[in-house]
Amino acid sequence: MFNHPHPEAVIPTNNHSACASAHAGALAYRPDIDGMRALAVIAVIAFHAWPTWFAGGFVGVDIFFVISGFLITSILLSQLEKGKFSIADFYVRRIRRIFPALTVVMLATLAFGWVTLLQGEFQQIGKHAVAGTTFVSNLVLWNEAGYFDNDGITKPFLHLWSLGVEEQFYILWPLILWLVFSRKLRFLWVAGVIFVISMSANVLLVADHPVAAFFSPLTRFWELMAGGVVAYLNLHHAQRFTRHGTALSLGGAVLLGLAFWLTNEQSLFPGWWAMLPVGGACLLILAGKDAVLNRLVLGRRWPVAIGLISYPLYLWHWPLLSYGHIIHGQKPPMPVKLALIGAGFVLAWLTYRLVDIPLRERRDRTRVTWSLGVGMVAIAVFGLAISTSMLRQRIDTHGAEPFLAALNDSQYPGPTLAPLRYDGVVFQKAASRGPGLTVFLGDSVMQQYGPRIEHAVATDPARFSSVIFATAGGCPPIEHTVRLPQIRFPLCPKTVKAAYALANSAQVDTVVLGAAWYGYFNAGQRELLVDKDGVQKAFPAADAQELAYASLRASLATLRKNGKRVFLVLQPPAGSAYDPQSMVTGSRFGTIVPVPKVPAFNLAEYRQRNAAPLARLTAIAADTGAIVIEPAQYMCKDQLCPVLDESGAPLYTDTIHMRPAYSRRAASFLDPTMLRGPEPATAQPTALLNPPPAL
Repeated sequence: MFNHPHPEAVIPTNNHSACASAHAGALAYRPDIDGMRALAVIAVIAFHAWPTWFAGGFVGVDIFFVISGFLITSILLSQLEKGKFSIADFYVRRIRRIFPALTVVMLATLAFGWVTLLQGEFQQIGKHAVAGTTFVSNLVLWNEAGYFDNDGITKPFLHLWSLGVEEQFYILWPLILWLVFSRKLRFLWVAGVIFVISMSANVLLVADHPVAAFFSPLTRFWELMAGGVVAYLNLHHAQRFTRHGTALSLGGAVLLGLAFWLTNEQSLFPGWWAMLPVGGACLLILAGKDAVLNRLVLGRRWPVAIGLISYPLYLWHWPLLSYGHIIHGQKPPMPVKLALIGAGFVLAWLTYRLVDIPLRERRDRTRVTWSLGVGMVAIAVFGLAISTSMLRQRIDTHGAEPFLAALNDSQYPGPTLAPLRYDGVVFQKAASRGPGLTVFLGDSVMQQYGPRIEHAVATDPARFSSVIFATAGGCPPIEHTVRLPQIRFPLCPKTVKAAYALANSAQVDTVVLGAAWYGYFNAGQRELLVDKDGVQKAFPAADAQELAYASLRASLATLRKNGKRVFLVLQPPAGSAYDPQSMVTGSRFGTIVPVPKVPAFNLAEYRQRNAAPLARLTAIAADTGAIVIEPAQYMCKDQLCPVLDESGAPLYTDTIHMRPAYSRRAASFLDPTMLRGPEPATAQPTALLNPPPAL
């Protein structure tokens, strides 16, 4: 969800252990801390590159928050106890540690954006640059995330949100500690109160307001505070914990392993789930550098080396992946992703060696600090100029803007859908005042109808039923079927099982199934495996397809037996003719021009090519009494389907998914599914031959 993200996007703080040793009272250098940074940043990079393969990698943000709270609080406590604390000196050090790499990456990202981004994209990155330099990215993204905006992967500065959370915490934390010492208050009592307030807000908000829980500083401060408490315990009671170092180290590793393994986009995160990575990081730190895993794994040469460059590495990797997605207009292929990640390591090392270390070793601290501050202000000014179009993008699209604007144009879940948890799976619901409840069950092809469904319910809530989208992208709504490779689609079996359980529940009266049927049942399809009653059959074998058809038929029959009105939505027209990328030539590094002529889509050829699955699905509907809806009946005329609207803009965002505006206009054929109607009078499938009127 958070585009997320589900959502999604973290950044480690550049509080290198070398920094700690440079100040009075700081801890001795701990290589295992750098090893923990390496673990966290690699997990996060893996999640960003392959979110379905490494679904729990995003918890790296929590590890970084704990490490940051531990190191900064250790320095502050040491200075306060020795009477050497200076708030001005604290912020000077923050500037010298945070700004160098941040300045380089932001300037490079803006410069590359000037070369490759379109007008709307360039304006957005300017806005996000201003938010990044003022450390309020989390607040800006809170307002945008997932609901009212384009997909997060197309935002090169998305990852700066967590830096905003940290800096907002560090505006308050030094002052609070100063009050604690000046008023002779108990540190653990004060820290405990902050922890409880923040954690309570996190738990209370995460179910009904997941975006707020993810981005709000109030719901994240407890994680930094956990690191602060560990710092206090380590400074004053270290031996009590290091004597149990092996047990703590192993326990911390187990908790982190569970965090990476169990959390995913379906988790209510942060919530209670965040206790796993936070608790694991705390235990590893308390174990001490000589504990078994800290010494033998985290403290080794390569983890330490990666940990030292973790801050610039994170700053670089996300813009690289984001631009890869923007330029390709779809998910970059594996070789491209690997090349981008490799480039991120190289750029991070160069930034560390040529920027971070030289500026850290400069003796004229005041001059360096002022220069860095002026540089950050300059970036903010540039961002403001870009966001207001005073500074325009380089690229000349020669009239290709409508085609390029169609890329990555999606809106699911939309603004009126709210998360609904059922059997441990997160679905989306839009409530109305009308009678009944309709469940839409399927993959991303069903999700593309979200804008129409939301529009209908919001426009006439007394007429239409409430709706639930029990869907998951890439997951065929066929029970006992596994999408391969399973590591990419680990949640499909659980999601489909929960979706059918919901659909068969008493409160549901109508169920609508839709998916990329022809893609799944194509003769060359090799991505499905049917696993039922101990028998496994893999596509494209004919017996495997027969098992899948039989499973779908049984599911529909069960729904009908339970008194549900069932609609089976066939796959809408799809193919390369709809792809906006096929409508332009050139590249973002030069010029882009539209192709001379964009042909219409031939429906007759499409139906003939997919005649076998079309016939089988229609027969299954006939056997079970389901109502068949064929979108092509309403989207096409005289065997030709338009691929452009009246203004010449693409109707689809890729080869198979409608743009939100087109979905709202064209998918009115789904409106009857949200209206209470009589049961079909016959077991034969009923085709909706006339499109219902648009709202």
